[in-house]
Amino acid sequence: MNLFSVDKRNNVRENMLEEGFLLLKEGGLKAINIDYITRQCGISKGSFYSFFETKAEFVYAIMMHKRNQAKQKLQEYLHEGKLSFDDLYQYLLWLAKSDLDIFSHLSEKEQNELKQLWPESYFNNDANNISTVSLVISHIAHPRKDADMLLFANAMKLVALAKAEKRVFSEAAFDKMIETLIRLACECVSLTS
Repeated sequence: MNLFSVDKRNNVRENMLEEGFLLLKEGGLKAINIDYITRQCGISKGSFYSFFETKAEFVYAIMMHKRNQAKQKLQEYLHEGKLSFDDLYQYLLWLAKSDLDIFSHLSEKEQNELKQLWPESYFNNDANNISTVSLVISHIAHPRKDADMLLFANAMKLVALAKAEKRVFSEAAFDKMIETLIRLACECVSLTS
């Protein structure tokens, strides 16, 4: 039996996701402690598992929660409901510099562990990629007629992967590489003027 109202359930879920993300940022996957999260949120361990069946599912929900926060931030870059090429570039640059990407807080071992636990669709879902990119494209002031949404999605995934594996890249050229990938992503979907 669900003892929470819809609003209370949504608030508890959001609090759990935020607490989980803070723990993940502090110490990676191994730092996510269900007992700690339930204490912080004032719920029982059983209540936690009424929201998420497994820790892996919880971590995926954190990732999606942070993705939704990024979508909300998009609103700040809109001018009269539209994104110029420069607005799009600045938003994507903000996104790349934010700490919303969970993988940048995970070790390679932890990333591999999640890859084993999560279904392939969590990593490679063209329908989800197109849906997310379509949201962005729907706001572009001057979209390309030949916009390549999957190439845009792949360029942004490269940014996320680069952030997660930053240690393998030249530090001196890292920021320029990210800016170049973001410019490429913008060019896939938006005209410059």
